[in-house]
Amino acid sequence: MCQTTVLSQNDNITIAQCNNCKVLNIWRAGVLMNFSFDQFEVFYQSTKKLSFDDYLENRPDGKEVVILSTPLPDISLVFTRYEWEEFFHKVDEALYMRRIYEMVHF
Repeated sequence: MCQTTVLSQNDNITIAQCNNCKVLNIWRAGVLMNFSFDQFEVFYQSTKKLSFDDYLENRPDGKEVVILSTPLPDISLVFTRYEWEEFFHKVDEALYMRRIYEMVHF
């Protein structure tokens, strides 16, 4: 059975890790993203340096968004500026807490 530890959470995003499976989950607006610990680090390193303004697009309703591709060409992640900032704030917080838990429990 999975033993889950919540690393970061607010009303829109929950980032938790399964200590047994060594899987990290990001729950966000109807989307569940699963990563191994190594995959999560790669995801973080490849996205943390992206600037919202460098990848700006407009939805059909005119709202500014960033669209991140996934390995599946028909599935992308879409973020407004607020969601983008909130998402990476929570990812940073989760990484910090994961390191704290590693120091305390291992």
